[in-house]
Amino acid sequence: MLIYQVSLRYEISKAQLLMRTIPAQVKVETERNGFRMQSDPIRIQIDNSGFFQSIGIKPVSSVLKESAASAQKAVLAYMCRHTNEKNAKLGPNAKTIAEIANSRIGHTVWSRLDFIPKEGPCISWEGGGVDIEYEKDERKVDMTPARIEFEYIPYKVEIFAEIWLKEFPPEEITVR
Repeated sequence: MLIYQVSLRYEISKAQLLMRTIPAQVKVETERNGFRMQSDPIRIQIDNSGFFQSIGIKPVSSVLKESAASAQKAVLAYMCRHTNEKNAKLGPNAKTIAEIANSRIGHTVWSRLDFIPKEGPCISWEGGGVDIEYEKDERKVDMTPARIEFEYIPYKVEIFAEIWLKEFPPEEITVR
């Protein structure tokens, strides 16, 4: 006779709710544009000719012109004097050179001291300025909001049935 033995086994898994929290992320990038600056420097012009003339210092150009004019005047005066002396020797009332030299009218030279200049330097300028161009910095904001992810695992019941086959009465095994 065969006997069937049945064993029942079951496994139960509980239901689960899995939850995962993902935090918010904010990413900020700044692109710097800054500024650009150009400057035009001031060009100063100082004219000291009036100042120097008022204290008795003449510019080189006028000194050269006056020197040329006085040299020309001296040459003409020498030529005139030489001609007069020659004529004085030849004329009916002949004079010697000493007499001619004594007959000249004396020159008186007056000088004046002046310590304060009458005119100051003439200062002028041109140009000068600064151009500034400014561009705002650019900001890029990338934001990922916070979120929650859920996963539901339902409950589970597993039933295992095992069947064993047994003979009854057990057959004796004879050993030979």
